[in-house]
Amino acid sequence: MCLEVQPMTLSTAGLKSLITSTRKTMKAGASYIPDAKLRTSLLAEHGRDGVRVLLACEHPAWAAEVVELGHPECPWPEAATPLELATAAFGPLAQHLPRLLKRLSGATLTCAVRHKPQDDAPDLGGWFLVYALPERSGPTLWIGGPPDPTPEFTAAGWELPSELRTFYRQHNGFGVLLDEFGWTGVAPGLQPSVQLAVPALDAKVKTGDLLRISRGEGDAGEGGWCFTSSKAGARKKKPGAVADGALAIVDFDDRLGIRGEPVPFDFLGFFDRWMVGDPKDELPIAESP
Repeated sequence: MCLEVQPMTLSTAGLKSLITSTRKTMKAGASYIPDAKLRTSLLAEHGRDGVRVLLACEHPAWAAEVVELGHPECPWPEAATPLELATAAFGPLAQHLPRLLKRLSGATLTCAVRHKPQDDAPDLGGWFLVYALPERSGPTLWIGGPPDPTPEFTAAGWELPSELRTFYRQHNGFGVLLDEFGWTGVAPGLQPSVQLAVPALDAKVKTGDLLRISRGEGDAGEGGWCFTSSKAGARKKKPGAVADGALAIVDFDDRLGIRGEPVPFDFLGFFDRWMVGDPKDELPIAESP
């Protein structure tokens, strides 16, 4: 159930003092508040001001202004519960995301933020919907990007897959906030359209046939979940294999190449399981070669 939170009430000096005292609990060079009770109390006692503290301490380069839902320019209205909010925000996709919506229904706080994008960078700015979800380590901030019917997309050799275009109409990116260089990013989750990329390295597969949709990982930072298109004659077909030309999803390891065969998939079904951390046998992963 969502906390009964008060509007943002701290003065500029009070907020600065709270940020300073919170940062003192963090180890030198750390980017995470280690005290779970402190993380929880920030939101319980200070509401959306607590979100401002979390952002200032853990995501200082991600310039974001915290705003209450219902702001005249905000794409999302106030809702009685987090579940009602998530259902409205995902619109026609909501019926395909039962696991994710159940997870989001446990948010202790919701709000909106406006992020100012960095100039000359692949950074998505604008409105973001924030869910504070309880974890053992304290609240974790999940973000959903703004509704975007015409998302910016520049991955060479690719047209934006229709599955992603449909998703971005509701949220241009969605997942656990993990900014990099101050750019909007998520992990786990579907990256904003400007962050989608073709892996750029020499590998055992033709990486131009891959479109990475998750944050880059691995030794070279190029691995992750990717879309690929099954090509005729690319490899011997097995029973249940992807039809030629159809999109599939693969787990790309930037040292070993693709882990196993491309797997046919329902993107929303995959996303629904991926975001709630169901066991890997629920996901379309094939065994490593």
